[in-house]
Amino acid sequence: MKTVAITGSSGYLGSALVKRLKTDGVRVIGFDISEPGDVQPDEFLQADLTKAESVGQIQQVQPDTIIHSAFAFVPRHNRRLWRQINVEGTRHVFEAAAKAKPQRLMIVSSATAYGAWPDNPVPMTEDWPIRARKEFQYAADKTEIEGMTSQFAGQNGDISVTSVRPAIIGSPKMENYIRNFILTVPILAKLNGQDTPLQFVHEEDTTAAIATILENNGRGVFNIGPPDWTPTSEIAKAAGRWLCPYMPFWLARLFAWLHWNARILPNSIPSGFLYFTRYPWVVAPVRLQGEYGFEFRYTSNETMRQVIAER
Repeated sequence: MKTVAITGSSGYLGSALVKRLKTDGVRVIGFDISEPGDVQPDEFLQADLTKAESVGQIQQVQPDTIIHSAFAFVPRHNRRLWRQINVEGTRHVFEAAAKAKPQRLMIVSSATAYGAWPDNPVPMTEDWPIRARKEFQYAADKTEIEGMTSQFAGQNGDISVTSVRPAIIGSPKMENYIRNFILTVPILAKLNGQDTPLQFVHEEDTTAAIATILENNGRGVFNIGPPDWTPTSEIAKAAGRWLCPYMPFWLARLFAWLHWNARILPNSIPSGFLYFTRYPWVVAPVRLQGEYGFEFRYTSNETMRQVIAER
């Protein structure tokens, strides 16, 4: 691995990948609509993946590896734009890869692609079926992108195509709506009385896992999450929030729907996200540990506590 193109290189995970791969001596070319911050790739090209010209921009640099991590994570009221960024942007990356023919193509997916469902086992292995939770746009986009990835892999057998499904990525630098949700809502609640497990994976473990998969020319799906998880009650205790022992799910959804559509509160969330605090979506890193002997440095609880400590 000599030259890696990273889309979304100025974002939270993208910049962490730039830092990790440069430390490994890899030449990194960053693509993003935003200028890089403190972490600078070896070369940066401003690119809007929703535009067709981004295909040529990626193709021209002829990378041996492409990591696609440019996604709209923060919830948007404009669902059409949200999908355009995530799905159509990924489509342009596939077009670029089909022309550039890199040795490796990695799509950064998400554990949310499994969907949050009452019959999900805890934890889920890579062979558990993905099922779109259409109420939450980000998760639905990830499920759709997974299907596109499988199709591309089947048509391009000469490229090592990988999809990674990380849990909630956290670190002291984490700053997004999930962190704000944990720290700013008046209470955390057991929806329908369930102490739903959530799973946090440290940013450093995530980038290390990605580097390991690429170094081994991995193919197919890899879960990225530590072999433990954190119940809602533990998060509430660590964050110093009051825990409501029982809240009807329909009532929580109603409150979230009203706040989201009123557009008054800065940290409101779409009501569909609450499915992911009601039902489990915990992953097991079976392939990472079984095939590569990968060891996580941080547990889910340790990562969660780092996120909260930096409030």
